[in-house]
Amino acid sequence: MTISNTLTAPENPTVSSGLHRGSWATIRPLDEILATLDADRKLEGVLFMPEMIPFCGRTFRVHRRAERTCVEGVGNRRMDRTVLLEGVRCDASQHDGCQRKCLFFWKDAWLIPADRNAAKDNGSTLPIVEKHDLPTTEGDRYYCQSTELAAATYELKSRNISCYLHDLIRGETTLGRVAHIVWMGIGNRLLKLFSSRRYFERPAGVQKKTASVELDLKPGELVEIRSLDEIKLTLDAAGRNRGMCFEPEMGLHCGKRYRVLEPIRKMIFEETGKMVSMKNTVLLTGLTCEGICVWNCPRANYFFWRECWLKRVEDV
Repeated sequence: MTISNTLTAPENPTVSSGLHRGSWATIRPLDEILATLDADRKLEGVLFMPEMIPFCGRTFRVHRRAERTCVEGVGNRRMDRTVLLEGVRCDASQHDGCQRKCLFFWKDAWLIPADRNAAKDNGSTLPIVEKHDLPTTEGDRYYCQSTELAAATYELKSRNISCYLHDLIRGETTLGRVAHIVWMGIGNRLLKLFSSRRYFERPAGVQKKTASVELDLKPGELVEIRSLDEIKLTLDAAGRNRGMCFEPEMGLHCGKRYRVLEPIRKMIFEETGKMVSMKNTVLLTGLTCEGICVWNCPRANYFFWRECWLKRVEDV
């Protein structure tokens, strides 16, 4: 994929705000944020979306700094002066109901360091606001942070253990996570000596045409994720079921029980900006990517689960 209009790496990337994982930040008033935007409604390539407006003036805890992030179809990329806030996800109210539920990227310039007491004034509901002429489409494609993420990032050159040690020192990860990632690297090298297998790899199946199973799952229903061997029976040689990958990290949840968050009917495809329809697919409550196999990526995207990978469980 060719990335056009991408950012070049700054000569002196800095973290100007002092915000880090677990700290608190107040989102600046809307007029202050609008004053930072260019003609494309971006700051340093990061788009400010109309769905972000209701959060202005409110205080949230920082989920992670977004110094590295995965970009679909491109790989791992670099960002600067950007954070993600806990629980502040897109409801796609201005993007025709896309159900990806992405965490928003917030530039440091849009935030003010705060303390947790300020969060008491957040309120429980979001106000209804106007779009303030913030774009949601560009030609025949949707226009959002996700579709513009490749252009808002630049090449990630450092792919060694030092980036994890940096995250550990900054509190962006844990010692256990770093140890797990180091073990993955050692395990893969050892396996490569004796076989074609890799530790923590995407599982593959042998199906030529993968089947669809309809469970008609509803929000709140309890399900159990099938065993990895059962799931492999639903996959093709590329590890996909009807085009959807079963990611390596998803395998960590096999055999465990979760509640359905909601069925997925449509989402904006990050690579093309097109809305795609889906069926027999759900989100599970609390199951988001932890970046274990993508360089500790902080995006925390929800995993998509085909219903054929799940089975109903009766509530006791």
